[in-house]
Amino acid sequence: MISGNDVRSWLLAQADYLVKLAGRKLWSDQDVTTAAALLKSADASLADMNDPSVMNVRRALTQDISTLSSVSQVDYDGVILKLNQLSNNVDNLRLADNDSDDAPMDSDGGELSGSVREWRQNLVKSWHNFMDDFITIRRRDNTAQPLLAPNQDVYLRENIRSRLLIAAQAVPRHQDEIYKQSIDTVSAWVRAWYDTNDAATKAFLAQLDELSQQSINMDLPDNLESQPLLEQLMQTRVRNLLAQPSAAANQQGG
Repeated sequence: MISGNDVRSWLLAQADYLVKLAGRKLWSDQDVTTAAALLKSADASLADMNDPSVMNVRRALTQDISTLSSVSQVDYDGVILKLNQLSNNVDNLRLADNDSDDAPMDSDGGELSGSVREWRQNLVKSWHNFMDDFITIRRRDNTAQPLLAPNQDVYLRENIRSRLLIAAQAVPRHQDEIYKQSIDTVSAWVRAWYDTNDAATKAFLAQLDELSQQSINMDLPDNLESQPLLEQLMQTRVRNLLAQPSAAANQQGG
């Protein structure tokens, strides 16, 4: 027959296990919802003991549950879904036309002089003006980025997808620095190579900016107040159980 003490000991051990499991879920997985549920289950086990000696532990459990309920949680699945959607929308981005300088090279020197002495220069200028109708060489600023060849455009889009994938993989691992670096890199590439006045590009960059501001780390408590109290109660209960056979033997010997 199972005694009341055995049942209470089992419930206490169960509560201790549940609190330790809650700690692992909280700090290893940052799973606040599951951790809070485990703490509630631990409190239910202690309530079933119907033992006044566990009131301090139950009070600490109530405080721990309240603390977790106030934690601002991160929708990790939602962040990953947004990153995946951006990856699908990369092909909708339109390349920027960086050849914005339409002025022909040496256009400032195309006017003819009225001086007879400059007939050679006027001849050269007339020849250039004639050739401009057939071939136009346009000036490009050295700081302007060259237009991408079609195959380079493909590589750029794949590199953007790769960076978005790295950001998505960093989310469940809570690697906030890698996550933000990847998003900032994608944002820089899009602004450098794609038409930022295009509606699709504007929407793409707006989503990137929103995700960049999203932290994937939660402000979790450093410890659970109930855990050391429960461990101390467990140790006390075990010492009392071990001492009982010795006390019974002394009574028999007397």
